[in-house]
Amino acid sequence: MRRFRINKIFWDSYAPVYDEKKKDFDLYLRHKNLKILKSFFSSGQTLLEIGCGTGTESVEMLNYGCKLVLTDISFEMLKIARRKITTVANTSGDNFPKVINLPAEYIDSFKIQFDGAYSSFGVLNCITNIENFFQKLHKVLKPNSYFITSIINRWYWGDFLFFTLGITNYLRKRLKGWGYISLDGKESNAVARYYSINDIRNFSKNFFSIETCFALPFLLPPAYLKPTERLPKKILNALDKVESIIWHSFPFKYFGEQTVIVLKRL
Repeated sequence: MRRFRINKIFWDSYAPVYDEKKKDFDLYLRHKNLKILKSFFSSGQTLLEIGCGTGTESVEMLNYGCKLVLTDISFEMLKIARRKITTVANTSGDNFPKVINLPAEYIDSFKIQFDGAYSSFGVLNCITNIENFFQKLHKVLKPNSYFITSIINRWYWGDFLFFTLGITNYLRKRLKGWGYISLDGKESNAVARYYSINDIRNFSKNFFSIETCFALPFLLPPAYLKPTERLPKKILNALDKVESIIWHSFPFKYFGEQTVIVLKRL
């Protein structure tokens, strides 16, 4: 319970500035993740979004035609998500999604089974017992349904380069396997753990099989380096085109800053 409180306090404090901090991220990474979600989920399906944050992807998936149940540990994040959905999403009345203040660790609270689920950009890295999470998620998903998650990858090739050049020190955290989450260069008490694809395979093997994965990104600089400010648009566009070719290929898909993993419920 103490860890939940620490995480809740951190994400509640992050909520008012989250969209502003993630502007670069949304410009060139989130649309790639949404492309994957839309290629595996269909309009009309009822999906569970775990760790919806401020609802950026929720709006897109609602407009795509999915029915959603949104969950997040942070009540402040959910307030923004609800407001955003009310303003931007093509939904109203009975079609308005359920918005529930719920940590991922209690995902088995639902008494129904969903057509699929997704959890984007590091939510799983903050879960206290990830193997237990997969067991609980298995209960609330229909057989052969998809769970799509993006994790902060433990083995990102770029960190070796950035560490050598003195740009970042994320390499130490990744090699250690965990680190305190920073906001504006200041470390909080909230902890993130770093996993490889093989870790996720081992944690989930009794409940899910891994269908495929994607590097996100591999060539494009990570969002925390503010690439839209550092690099000309032509270079970013060129890297993006190459990225779209190699992000699903061996060995590149294993060494992205984050990894999108598509799992199928057994």
